[in-house]
Amino acid sequence: MPSDVGESWQRVVSWLREYAPVSHRALGEAASKEEIAAVEEKIGVRFPEELRAYLKVNNGTVTRLYESSGLTGSCPEGEFLVGGWALLPLSSIERLHCQMMPGPNDAEGYWRKEWIPFAAESFACGEMYGFFIDGKSGSVGQWSDGDVETMDLFPDLSEFFASVLDDLERILGQEETSQWIQDGCITLG
Repeated sequence: MPSDVGESWQRVVSWLREYAPVSHRALGEAASKEEIAAVEEKIGVRFPEELRAYLKVNNGTVTRLYESSGLTGSCPEGEFLVGGWALLPLSSIERLHCQMMPGPNDAEGYWRKEWIPFAAESFACGEMYGFFIDGKSGSVGQWSDGDVETMDLFPDLSEFFASVLDDLERILGQEETSQWIQDGCITLG
């Protein structure tokens, strides 16, 4: 098992480079310390070191503008997580975190301030499902359709990325999966 998030994430990047180069090209450029700090300040939560380390290598996947709403969301080439989900860039992390937080006049919602979304289904699908990292514990959980589905799904981001690699490797194996590689891009069946 990988010893840290850098090693774990690098294995995913290497796999994408070799087997799905179009999906690999959809990885975002590195985020700077200043960009990360600015989002942390805006949402009022310091990111766990593992999330910071990953973002300093790839700031999620590239996005595209949805002209109908004026918002940006993931591009299909970057939706390589199982289910067609994408890793979120800082701009989407900030937007989605703010969207999930209860308003000042709302009863306390299910979302906690320290939960930082970092992967979600396509913006076009409504981003109603995704993964978050707990800013206090570093564990990874999953939300779905407005409720937390699973807390502590993975003990940390390194284990999450190891799971992503396992899912990607299934595409090449004999086991039937919902994804395949078409023209260098991971697609859903």
